[in-house]
Amino acid sequence: MWAAFDIYLVDITWVSKMSWKNDTDMMQTYSYSCTTGLTITSGGEVNNGFSLGRIYQGATVTIDNQERVFKPTETKESRTTTINFSVPPRSLLTFYQRRYRFRNSIFFILNAWGKDWNVGGWKSQETARKECEVEIMSEDYVILQSPSQLGGMAIVNVNTVDGFRGTNATKTWDDCTGRCKDKLRAMYI
Repeated sequence: MWAAFDIYLVDITWVSKMSWKNDTDMMQTYSYSCTTGLTITSGGEVNNGFSLGRIYQGATVTIDNQERVFKPTETKESRTTTINFSVPPRSLLTFYQRRYRFRNSIFFILNAWGKDWNVGGWKSQETARKECEVEIMSEDYVILQSPSQLGGMAIVNVNTVDGFRGTNATKTWDDCTGRCKDKLRAMYI
């Protein structure tokens, strides 16, 4: 059995993580530790059957004609990095980290009896689906003296890629193999 993922970009946001205010007449130095990684915010039981991080590893998002490839430290294993910076006298600095949010609609293909089958619902020929949501805290950082420098909201034009179609035949959940049913149960399907 394998999973087919339809992935939808929900949003890309600069998240304010920390601010530092220097009310003195001298330069001040600070350190901040931030963490990158993928978090399943809804439908985490999918990880009982398939690794969501593996799906996003090496995935790309193109923004303003610049391709962004997700790294293993953003998708597979989290990493904490310490960033050192100086705050000029009489100023306020804010640290931002970019977050990507995605929604996934997953269906399953069973290879059994010499053929590929869509996995259907309980006593149903309708393809069984599992929904989940993830967010990726990226290695994209920015430190600004004025929050207004981020420019507010923007629209991102997304090129749609055709989703995976599945097969022409479906097995109802109750007609699937025992191993397939066990994996589906682990994911609460």
